[in-house]
Amino acid sequence: MIREIKGYHVLIGLLVFFGIIIAVNAVFLTQAFRTFRGEDEPRSYVQGINYNDTLARREAQAELGWTAISTVDETGVRLEISDADGQGVTGLMLDARLRHPADSNLDIVLDLRGDGPGVYASQADIPAGRWTLVVSTPDGPPFEMEQEIWLQ
Repeated sequence: MIREIKGYHVLIGLLVFFGIIIAVNAVFLTQAFRTFRGEDEPRSYVQGINYNDTLARREAQAELGWTAISTVDETGVRLEISDADGQGVTGLMLDARLRHPADSNLDIVLDLRGDGPGVYASQADIPAGRWTLVVSTPDGPPFEMEQEIWLQ
């Protein structure tokens, strides 16, 4: 015996179908917002507006002729900064952090302190993975560096 499909059968079928689609989309949206909140770089719009200042700092840094060599392992960071004559640059106040590529909440702020002529070091417990070492001077002579790091 074959049952006849009536209008209310079609209506119920469509409501169930689209109800399932909406429920699955709601679950996916909820999970997406919980795992990634959106913009990860704070004040990115302001950074874009002030990009000419960044270029001027980089040009001034290039004129100084400073070079930096970093060593990073699971126990900490060591940074050697030398001037154009190969002499260690001392007396810098450095802002440093290990930036996580996906979540700024996992960033590790480093306290780089002088450890000899031109040598700055910080001890930190650094987990394995991909990091970006970001170092700059907030005041004084311009110095900025970024280096991609893989720890295993």
